[in-house]
Amino acid sequence: MTQAEIISERFPHVVSAVFHDAGRARDAANALAAKAGFDSDQIVLVRPHDRELSSKVERESGAIFSTILRSHAVLGIVGAVAGLILAGVLVGAGFDWATTTPGWVFGVFAVVGGAIGMLGGGLVSIRPDHERVITDTEDASEHGKWTVVVHARDEDEKRRADELLEHYSKKVAESL
Repeated sequence: MTQAEIISERFPHVVSAVFHDAGRARDAANALAAKAGFDSDQIVLVRPHDRELSSKVERESGAIFSTILRSHAVLGIVGAVAGLILAGVLVGAGFDWATTTPGWVFGVFAVVGGAIGMLGGGLVSIRPDHERVITDTEDASEHGKWTVVVHARDEDEKRRADELLEHYSKKVAESL
């Protein structure tokens, strides 16, 4: 199962770089477009004390609800299936407690597996992998610094953005 099957966002990856001045940040943003081939809608400049910071870093707020639904459904089903497989193994192995009430074993393992899968869906939904990018950007903005944020479609774009931004900034953060 790939990340794309669970996450509904068009740009699931985020890379950021912090700069002390606007000129260097603009140079990096221009290089992302010219050298790395990013579209202008994928590159965002966060200014010091920017009031639109949250919408610039997490641009796809509408897709987040879809990600919540999809991740819970997909991982809940995967968990339930895993629970059924485990129950089948236990019943097939001939454990007395499993063979005397196999219906209960299958039911309980499916429900528990589904619940564990849905907990995983909740973890995916809150996107903990974005935390470092968000925190670094907020901290930079509060301290009068500039941040270039790149929204990448896939791992290749994320890698390209990361490699280019490391030439311009000493403080680069990325999501998974």
